[in-house]
Amino acid sequence: MSKDGESGRYVYCIIKAQEEKISFGNIGFQGKEVYTTKYKEFSPVLSDIIFKKFDVEDEEDVKTHSNVINEVMKEHSVIPVAYGMVFKNKKLVEMSMKYGYKAMKKAMKIVDNRVELGVKVILPKDFDRNEQKLDQCKSEFTERLKQVSFDSKNLILFSERLLMNASFLVEADKVQTFSDEVEQLRSKYDSFKFQYSGPWSPYNFVDIHILSKQKGGFR
Repeated sequence: MSKDGESGRYVYCIIKAQEEKISFGNIGFQGKEVYTTKYKEFSPVLSDIIFKKFDVEDEEDVKTHSNVINEVMKEHSVIPVAYGMVFKNKKLVEMSMKYGYKAMKKAMKIVDNRVELGVKVILPKDFDRNEQKLDQCKSEFTERLKQVSFDSKNLILFSERLLMNASFLVEADKVQTFSDEVEQLRSKYDSFKFQYSGPWSPYNFVDIHILSKQKGGFR
């Protein structure tokens, strides 16, 4: 593991690219260039940094990580990588790519030309909890949205008022179709609050620790 003050390589995500190097400009941590290196058909998207601890409570750093991925997503399908993935040097990045290669091939088949969209449905504070009716509503939401998506994942219901919390993997060219379906449900159930978010990198559909499972650890 790198120590504070040492140089390192921060990896944001992985893409599939033919070019030896693609530059996304100086949008990375510490204002550094975000660029790719190449390993077979894959390219880690990274920047050179002075190492520091990356805390998930640091909203500014988390935002930088997300902003870089969002920029890359404008032109490429993305395999997301966990926040805070730092390597000492280029060689260790390449070794991680080598050991994660099979998993990357599998992950790219899942995410290629697809994005993640999130849907939360929140009940009104004074809503009469008829469990049978709520189950019917939830089933309708789920089935209708599954019909216009490739895959879906139910996420934690962290509040009693949260009827639905799900992520959907959607073909990039069907995002508008999915959005229209959400709007139709919102209009039909106007007493419910719909929170619709995305498009995001498909964090909930691949292993975001794809580069951190090497033998012995190379970070």
